[in-house]
Amino acid sequence: MAKVLKKRALAEYSHQITTEVEPPLKKLRLVSKPVIENTATVYIGLLNKCKTSNEALQLLLRISESLHFQEDEVLPAINLLFEYYHQQTNSAVRVVVLSLICDIASDSKVDLQVVIEDTLNSLKKEESHKVLTQGLSTLMKLGKLTPDNVSLHLKLVQFAKQHLNDTSYSVKNKAMDLIGELQPLVGISESSVQATFKLIMDFTHSQDARVRSAAFNTVIVLHERGLKLKPSHYSNICIALRDDYEIVRQAALKLVWILGVNYPENTIVLPDSEEEIRLIDDAFGNICTAVNDLSVRVRTQACKLLGSMTAVSSKFLHQTLDKKLMSNMRKKKSAHERDFENLVSGEWASGNKWADDKPRELIDSDAISLMRSGACGAFVHGLEDEFLEVRTAAVEAICNLAQDNNQFASVSLDFLVDMFNDEIEDVRLIAINSLTKMSRHIELREDQLETVLGALEDFSMDVREGLHLMLASCRLSTKDCLQMCVDGLLDNLKKYPQDKKSTWHCLQKMGSKHPTLTLSLVPSLLAIHPFFDMPEPNVDDPAYICILILVLNAAQHCPPMLQLFEENTIKHYSYLRDTMPNLVPQLKFNVSLQSSELKSVETATSQFLESLLSKIEAAPSNGVRTELLGAAERDLDRLSQIDSAVAGSARLSALFISSQLLFSKIINNNMFCSNSNTAQQTNTVKNCMTRLLQNALKLEHCFVGLDEQRLALVKQFKLKVLALHLVYIVRATNQSARALTHFFLSQVDRIHKELTEQKITPDSFTALIFKELSKLEETKPGAVARCLQPLLQKFTPQSPPNPDKKIKMCSVEVNSPTGGADNVLKFTAGLIMGVPLDADLYNVPTPNFLRLRLKYPDQQTHLIVPRPSHLRPVPDDEGSYRLVTTALVSHQVWTEASAVELSVVLDLSEKDSVLGPVCIIDLCKPIKLYVSPKPVKRGI
Repeated sequence: MAKVLKKRALAEYSHQITTEVEPPLKKLRLVSKPVIENTATVYIGLLNKCKTSNEALQLLLRISESLHFQEDEVLPAINLLFEYYHQQTNSAVRVVVLSLICDIASDSKVDLQVVIEDTLNSLKKEESHKVLTQGLSTLMKLGKLTPDNVSLHLKLVQFAKQHLNDTSYSVKNKAMDLIGELQPLVGISESSVQATFKLIMDFTHSQDARVRSAAFNTVIVLHERGLKLKPSHYSNICIALRDDYEIVRQAALKLVWILGVNYPENTIVLPDSEEEIRLIDDAFGNICTAVNDLSVRVRTQACKLLGSMTAVSSKFLHQTLDKKLMSNMRKKKSAHERDFENLVSGEWASGNKWADDKPRELIDSDAISLMRSGACGAFVHGLEDEFLEVRTAAVEAICNLAQDNNQFASVSLDFLVDMFNDEIEDVRLIAINSLTKMSRHIELREDQLETVLGALEDFSMDVREGLHLMLASCRLSTKDCLQMCVDGLLDNLKKYPQDKKSTWHCLQKMGSKHPTLTLSLVPSLLAIHPFFDMPEPNVDDPAYICILILVLNAAQHCPPMLQLFEENTIKHYSYLRDTMPNLVPQLKFNVSLQSSELKSVETATSQFLESLLSKIEAAPSNGVRTELLGAAERDLDRLSQIDSAVAGSARLSALFISSQLLFSKIINNNMFCSNSNTAQQTNTVKNCMTRLLQNALKLEHCFVGLDEQRLALVKQFKLKVLALHLVYIVRATNQSARALTHFFLSQVDRIHKELTEQKITPDSFTALIFKELSKLEETKPGAVARCLQPLLQKFTPQSPPNPDKKIKMCSVEVNSPTGGADNVLKFTAGLIMGVPLDADLYNVPTPNFLRLRLKYPDQQTHLIVPRPSHLRPVPDDEGSYRLVTTALVSHQVWTEASAVELSVVLDLSEKDSVLGPVCIIDLCKPIKLYVSPKPVKRGI
């Protein structure tokens, strides 16, 4: 019975009744986010709740750190600050409030005239000197933001004049600063301007040195703004050169220089005589006197100002290198003056000479001021100064003056050569660079060359390379000087082999400048004997290459020298001409050979490139075009190795063709849009995509000299590669593609904007991408991939861009280390070992992206950013650098020596970070350094 009831109950409860019920409508609930008030606005409202001035200062500092206002909140915030300013009694808080008002008004679009008027009204009854100083500073900063409002500037200047009689020096100084910056010079009467100028000049006699200095600085500002000083103020300004305070003397020096440069031909009368002198000559003498000043800053400024006074007379200029001022404390008089004094004396003595026993006029030694020596020995004192700032300024001043005066350059040569022995490297470098700039005026003698060549032993590479440049630009007086230079450079090369290229360039220019001197040294340099056959030198010897470069460059300008060359020298010339065409000139040994060589170099390569690309353009079908592209890639690679003149253009075309063929291979196999590939097929597609992405980045970032058309073609190809990569990530992998999709769409927008601005018509594929993506309603990865896939399957290879000799490819040549298993580097495990790196970088478009990459045997990779100072620009070769740095190697203990790969790469992750490790582009083959970290020795 129980079983029957249970079955019946189960049957009743398990009975299902189906009824059609309409699904409820999904209601959208719009949640409005609360408006977050601006932090600065909230803090301003809390100012009135501060109980102490310390709390108010802390709150005002927070407001200054978070200056974020909307446009409609700026003026109410400023009004609140002004209200709080009037309520506050603490002067420090009022100073901060005014400073904050100035910052808010400067960074916002607000009516500055209203803010300035409120500030003026707030300062009218102000008594605190600190607040007045800050208020004037605020008015000056806001007034400079309204340059066209003359009436407002007049009002501010009038307000500043009212505070010139304040008892505080800071208020006076700030008032004069405001007058100097805002005094209108156009649109008002000349009398008003001169009255203001006279008012400022009156403060140059103030008792406070700070006020005197501020007055002089205000006059300088007015002069720079267009108010020309008059020569009548010169004598009063010269009095300030003897002021007790250096800040006053500095400002007066600048004014003396201004008057001397602007009125060089005006004459003045010397105070102790009736002699007239040019204004610039007297100003030059006064500034030369300041070279002996007690203050280092004054001496440095005086030397800097002297270097720009090129209109000074030669007698004053030459006097700066001569210390002779007086002899035995006696006045120097001419012979005519001495005879006239004897004649009018009327005294008799021995009868042989008038007044021969009269005591000579003596001078009290206390009345003589040796400091007032004028221009006598000014530069000598500057070069012998104990502070490097003064010596540096003196060397630069001599260089600037010598570039326009041949005689002064010759006289100052000995002094500058002596500076090669200075104990500070920067001073030596500046002296070397100065002589390089003066090289067209000077001729080195043997005694001077001894000092110059002695500096070649300097440990600093900058000093040695600077000397190479100086020797290359200077003229030598005799053949013995040339022999000394050659011997010194060869000795330097033995001690510092890393200076090889710099020495070669030095000897190249030295030979071109001294062909006649080199002609007399050819037999000794090349070891030519008239009767005996000498052993043939080794052409791989760097010293012999130096001599050949010197002689061959001299032979270019001295054809009789060619008759002295032996057969082995001519053979070595042919070898060097092929390996170093930029160092060895073309000589006319054989006219027919020369003409054929010129023809092959200048016309054959360019004709070959043009014919190659024309054949690709004329291909009848895509299959034939693909075959021609494959053959052209091999030919272009070989051409880039043969002819350096078209190497960049040939390498660009070869890389573009290779990328096109690789792109076509991926598309034709349909491997990029299938997720059912085997592991081997997946790796193949992944490797092909990596190569393709790197090729696209190389095309964009590793070539210089591309015009707008070629650069647009390269960027459009990169867009195709990014589209293919996006479809591959969405269709054939399980990776997230959101970031990549966003990056791709941003690239599309950027390229579309660039093509529109440059008025360049996009190719068919890029135009289709612009068209189809504009129709998309959503930009999810799947939708974008579905849009791009049919477009990619219609891809056809393009022809490479037209050749251009201006195109150069970025490359790196590592000079050291050479690597190899023979030289194992050992260091203690866990510590750091520095490996010196010396590399030549050619045609680098973006030096900021250069990195050193260290790849360890355990596949760890470290990127090292070289210091900017380690990149030395190559002179006369834009875009080329020499990298001299140290690669830091560190690892744990290894069982045996293993190879660490060192290379120079471009890190483009800042631009294309979404692409990951693909952004690292190799610029040279890795150097294998065999490293053996040793364990730490325990115990004693």
